[in-house]
Amino acid sequence: MNIGIIGHGRFGRLWAKSLKGKGYVVKMYDPRIRKERIDTDLLFLLVPISSFEQCCKKVAPLLSLSTIVVDACSVKMYPARVMRTVFHRTQPLIATHPLFGPDSVRQSGIKGKKIVVSYLRASSAQQKRFEQILQTLQLTSILSTAQRHDQQMARSQALVHFIGRGLEPLRLRPQLVATPDYETLLRMTDLVHHDTQQLFRDLQNYNPYSKRMRQTFVQNLQRIERTL
Repeated sequence: MNIGIIGHGRFGRLWAKSLKGKGYVVKMYDPRIRKERIDTDLLFLLVPISSFEQCCKKVAPLLSLSTIVVDACSVKMYPARVMRTVFHRTQPLIATHPLFGPDSVRQSGIKGKKIVVSYLRASSAQQKRFEQILQTLQLTSILSTAQRHDQQMARSQALVHFIGRGLEPLRLRPQLVATPDYETLLRMTDLVHHDTQQLFRDLQNYNPYSKRMRQTFVQNLQRIERTL
């Protein structure tokens, strides 16, 4: 299977290296400067969430209708809606969210890492082809709807990043006198050093459940502060 990738950021480079390491033919594309048709069996769109719709609009006319289009955004309802709207009604579409990044793969490898998968528009054969890729990479797939994904990620990702950004001005550092709970805070603070401000804002603005989660958290902090 020939695999194309659009997006040469940290994750794009990781994904290309991982696939090549398993024997796949991988080609990088840049629709900003290339206007010829994109000839590939499967195309990963690994661009920032805020650039996703523009990317889809540029790519759609360049694809064969047999090419399987796969996103890897950290939110799912928004890119799913964009892909269904922009691409031809027969274009195979798969929404994914790899629950890992370059740092975790560098530390412990890609084997066993989790990836959320939502088959938006794909035949049984197309789903099987994609699952074979995940199995070859030794990833653990989690089937989910886009809505259920965003509801859960508002807690497990958007809220965690929000707290991490809030802790950043405190300049917390490792210290001799510390509990295990403090080490947890340090890990949350460390998030802001590896992920971009753009990713943080996209997680908050493109997940419809993030705002309410933030508001509830802040209100609870204010309530606790008043009691003290």
